[in-house]
Amino acid sequence: MPRQKHILLLFLLLGAQQLVLGQSYFANGDARALAGSTCYELTSATNWQNGSVWYTDKLDLSKDFDLEFELNFGNKDAGGADGIVFVMQTVGNQALGLDGGGIGFEGFSPSIGIEFDVWQNANTTDIANDHIAIVKNGSLNHTGVNSISTPVPALIGGGNIEDGLNHQVRITWVASSNLLEVWFDCDKRQSTTVDIQNSIFGGQDKVFWGFTSATGGSNNRQVACLRDDILVQDTFTLCKGESILLNAKESFNGTYAWTPINFLDDPTSRTPECTSVVPQTYFVAYNDRCNNTFRDTVQVTIDEPFIMDEGKDTLLCDGRLYAFDLRNDYDSVLWNNGLRVARISWQTAGFYQLRAWKGVCYDDDSFTIRTDVIPTIDISGDTLFCEGEQTEVGLNIAPRSASFVWQDANKDTVRIFDETAALEITAENDCGNTKANYHVREIFLPPLDLGKDSTLCEGDTIVLAAPMQSNLVYKWSTGAVTNSVSVTDPGEYSVVISEADLCFYRDTVGLTGIPFPSIGLVEDVLLCRNEEIVLTVDNEFGEVLWDNAISSERFLLKNREGILSVKSVNQCGADSTNLFVNLIDCYCRLWLPNAITVNNDNLNETLRPTLDCPKLKSYNLKVYNRWGEQLWESSNKNEEWDAIYKGEPVQAGVYFWIVNWRGIVNGQLERFDDKGVLHVIR
Repeated sequence: MPRQKHILLLFLLLGAQQLVLGQSYFANGDARALAGSTCYELTSATNWQNGSVWYTDKLDLSKDFDLEFELNFGNKDAGGADGIVFVMQTVGNQALGLDGGGIGFEGFSPSIGIEFDVWQNANTTDIANDHIAIVKNGSLNHTGVNSISTPVPALIGGGNIEDGLNHQVRITWVASSNLLEVWFDCDKRQSTTVDIQNSIFGGQDKVFWGFTSATGGSNNRQVACLRDDILVQDTFTLCKGESILLNAKESFNGTYAWTPINFLDDPTSRTPECTSVVPQTYFVAYNDRCNNTFRDTVQVTIDEPFIMDEGKDTLLCDGRLYAFDLRNDYDSVLWNNGLRVARISWQTAGFYQLRAWKGVCYDDDSFTIRTDVIPTIDISGDTLFCEGEQTEVGLNIAPRSASFVWQDANKDTVRIFDETAALEITAENDCGNTKANYHVREIFLPPLDLGKDSTLCEGDTIVLAAPMQSNLVYKWSTGAVTNSVSVTDPGEYSVVISEADLCFYRDTVGLTGIPFPSIGLVEDVLLCRNEEIVLTVDNEFGEVLWDNAISSERFLLKNREGILSVKSVNQCGADSTNLFVNLIDCYCRLWLPNAITVNNDNLNETLRPTLDCPKLKSYNLKVYNRWGEQLWESSNKNEEWDAIYKGEPVQAGVYFWIVNWRGIVNGQLERFDDKGVLHVIR
């Protein structure tokens, strides 16, 4: 069966922190609360039921108690079973024992039980009557080591208690003498002395308490009716100047008599209001449920009021804690969030209230916590900027409670700077102040000039240099990263200087390669009279001097004889030489034989021209047969025809030759065309 919880009535007096009226209970197993009452049906009239009900608050065995309640064992006499047990145990308020003849008590150890048994079990040496016995540790055996008192009939004379009626039960305990007594329907049925704390619970004073019941092969509807005044305190503490309600158990006839009557508003009330300012002992007389006059004693003690001033409005910085330790000054502390701790640390902003007690007197206090953190300064913006430009610097100040100022008293969050500056920002709030330094620098690159385009002599080396400065980065078109490079080849060279990969200068210079002047191989000149010859010496990057006087790359020779000097000069150097000009009278004559004898006598074997022409410019000789077929040709005046054609000797006979040639005659270029007959003789 599911466990049920039934709350009867619970009053919490905030000042006294004491339970005055009411109890709460836990029902387990087959037990269930009966609506409109404080009764619990522990078992229904069903076989093999098992139920328990426990008070939430523990019972203190170090103090006297006087408990009254009613039990109903159902209306089956002959076949009714098995009974109810009042139990004290340490298992908990959700515990459940065994069903059947164990009456739900079996299974609890350590424990003590007052057995109200309506079924005779021979194995436990039960008596025949419905009976009451005191046992321990979950055992109902009346002859074993767990028997505390022998069974006695529940009713004087041994009558039946399974009559469907509620039966009055009273259990009392005198802690000083370890006296335990049981009344049933106003008759004392058990009285025994037992050291419950030490002999059963090993020195433990506070135990769980309540009722168990069970059925087995037979059954009955078994009910325990509890009382909200089953425990009534006998000592009250009053804060001087205040009042408190005293309390007594329920009177059988509703009459009460409190003495003395000092400081009581109604000495005939069950709960008179007491306003005493001094300690008092009160007595209350009333008739209990058995109509016996009962006299109880109530002690009233007085606690002195006090003024508390523990909390101060506080600022907590950077996650610090506001710590309280009130353990030595107060009995208990209640905070407005429900915590009941005397030692605690707070760190969350808000309004706090606390109430502290000394005894039952209390006082309230309150305070406010503010939280904050020491300011932080986050500076953003480029620290470097190029000459003639500017940089924007922004501030992010946290928290919002902080104020700030620049070193020049400016209070803007964003500023523009166009020159080098050392910046300092101060931010402060109630938690403290923070300073931050920032430096912005205008980058000045040095002038960069590789010079004008120039020339580079062949074989020479030239050094190109950029300004030397430690914070500069260099990148040449050659790949070099130094401030200077050595150049041996002509071309275009550039360098980029930069700082911080932010500011850049670039310059370029062109180097034109100049070869060393060279006149080359110059031969002596054979010059015909009236002939014009132009001598040429190239010098693109300098000048050519003839006879150390005439500057020109070209020199005209005509009717000159003797030594001619030539000199080629440029910025890279000079080259010079002399040549001899031989001036002659020029003519041209050609003779060819008209017959050759090809007979291997080594005489007149070939056609060999005889040419006398000092300034021969061109020459071409061709040989034909009589059918006009060309047999041989030569442009070499020294070459001879051996009368061979296609590798075979030609036949003896008549052949023809034609010669075309040009030469200088008296200073003029003349053209000559001659032809003749050649006889080949074999």
